[in-house]
Amino acid sequence: MKIAAANSDAWNIAKSKNPQQPTVLRYRPSLQKFLADENYPRKLTIIWKFAPADDSGMPTDTQSADMKDFEELLLDVLDSDRLAILAFVYTTTGLREWNFYLSDTDEVALRINQALKSMPKLPIELHVQDDPDWEALRQVYQICS
Repeated sequence: MKIAAANSDAWNIAKSKNPQQPTVLRYRPSLQKFLADENYPRKLTIIWKFAPADDSGMPTDTQSADMKDFEELLLDVLDSDRLAILAFVYTTTGLREWNFYLSDTDEVALRINQALKSMPKLPIELHVQDDPDWEALRQVYQICS
């Protein structure tokens, strides 16, 4: 059984009903059968902080377009050979997070740095943590089911 490419897989979208904390969570239900895949024991979170467009807390159209381009770039360099698996994307007031599962942290860092080398500096932070049981994605499924 092979993990599908992120850009050809089905995605679900969940939105919070709390107007004080608008949240959009986009996730891949097909990954449920891969939970705790031993080939991907770490989680990479890429955080992009932004100034919200308005009281909705969501990004402007320009920011959204830039984030979409950034996500496509990430998928091109990380997902083409499944070096890293994009599991879910979380957006809330002033913040978007891309959450990937991966095995080779050094290769992921090398590819991201190479891809971003020719781009203007982006307002991103990268964090890697051990998550061999894919607990973060399990929580997404619990929240959304």
